[in-house]
Amino acid sequence: MNIPAELSLNNTKTEGTEQPFDPEEILKSVEVDPYADIAKPETAIEVHTGEKISPSFTLGNFSTVIGKAKSRKTFLLTVFLAVIIIGGWIWDFIKCVLPTGKNFALYFDSEQSSYHLNRAIKRAIKLSGKDAINFKAYGLRKFKPSERLALIEYAIYHTPNLGIVFIDGIRDLVTSINDEEQATELTSKLLKWTAELNIHIVTVLHQNKGDANARGHLGSEAINKGETTLSVTVDNFDKDVSIVSCEMSRDLPFADFAFRINEEGLPEVCDLPEKSITQQRQTNPQKIDNEKHWSVLNEIYKANPQPNHAELRDAIIYGFGDIFGQSKCRSFIAHYIQNEWIEKDRDKQKVIYKYKRAIF
Repeated sequence: MNIPAELSLNNTKTEGTEQPFDPEEILKSVEVDPYADIAKPETAIEVHTGEKISPSFTLGNFSTVIGKAKSRKTFLLTVFLAVIIIGGWIWDFIKCVLPTGKNFALYFDSEQSSYHLNRAIKRAIKLSGKDAINFKAYGLRKFKPSERLALIEYAIYHTPNLGIVFIDGIRDLVTSINDEEQATELTSKLLKWTAELNIHIVTVLHQNKGDANARGHLGSEAINKGETTLSVTVDNFDKDVSIVSCEMSRDLPFADFAFRINEEGLPEVCDLPEKSITQQRQTNPQKIDNEKHWSVLNEIYKANPQPNHAELRDAIIYGFGDIFGQSKCRSFIAHYIQNEWIEKDRDKQKVIYKYKRAIF
């Protein structure tokens, strides 16, 4: 497939001439005025927890839905698409609040066959109970990563009244999820599109098989640069139930909720399994208070100031009472490194404590 000139991601020409790069003018245009009164960004979708409102998807930002394969991430996306079609409430706690004139959605899928994608879109329409007049869906499975990216960019810049975009399979917009340059370029694109068009983009990524982290450098970049990270997890005790958690948010996080697939093949909200709630709180490092983490790390590093990976792993598992194993412990170590409480000395293969306060 040959990409037309107007689709080229590297096309920086206007009427046959290169656009001049003027650093002085560009810096003036993006200089921060500390005395300016800047309004809060408008929101696409809210999630309500009692009286608390979580503006989880604001315009000008992007978010990421992560989960293992077959955790029903696409089902969750159809719920979000359905609430956009409705233009109001779904399940009594998820609400579309797109501003007037920005109520159109785009839905891109890079993984499913035409049959399965069509079925997913019909599911969203049936769930909404309304006609599909304010969105378009596209299947990009047959294209190369660069072509998918170009087609998405063209569509979002040529769709009137656009407010939100769903990209189911952002991994398929790059050739390698571990290519740092491609990961940076793609997340930069997401930031550029959302800023220039004042829209929200919801992306979907798989988690690693061995831990709860999003896959590759692309996953790290998406989580670091995004506004909200949601996880979808199949319940350990009831495999028909998927649990949705707000793992990270720049605003108020929402409480966990759960859904199952009913006899009509539609997602429906259900009660959170009590056993799963307790287990998730105990084994998800992001659900545990920092004080508890620091207490465990203090004891570890009092006994061994420079443990190797195996020593640190075993000490963490012991410190939390042997309630999880080696595989789950990876997410704890990743959590500590991400928060810069510890760092890995790659030359000596040692993990060195890096927490700033004098707490020993």
